[in-house]
Amino acid sequence: MTTHVLATEGPRLAVISCAIRNTGGGWALIEDSAHAPSGVSGVIQHADNLEITHAVGAVRVSSVQVTPDEHYAARAVRCGISVGLDLSRIYLYKGTSTTPVDPATLVASSGNLWVTGLLELA
Repeated sequence: MTTHVLATEGPRLAVISCAIRNTGGGWALIEDSAHAPSGVSGVIQHADNLEITHAVGAVRVSSVQVTPDEHYAARAVRCGISVGLDLSRIYLYKGTSTTPVDPATLVASSGNLWVTGLLELA
């Protein structure tokens, strides 16, 4: 796992970023010739959320966002993220519902979620 770090002096920030997709076998990082995660080592699928692991040595969260791509946006999929120092949980919703959907039910050959964030390092 590569982790990109910003700043050589003062507070250092680790970049965590990835694209994740479920083509039918469960949610996973996209790692190929065109996609490379930074600081994110895995995705764990739970019944009501996706957990991404990012043990980069963070001591403070600056900001982390998760965004559905055009495939999921067109299908009214919304998402929110609960961020921690070593892992974060992504919750997915359809339409105006306030109940998270089971991530296993969202399957697409080209639909994905984009995660981007900055975590402060010691």
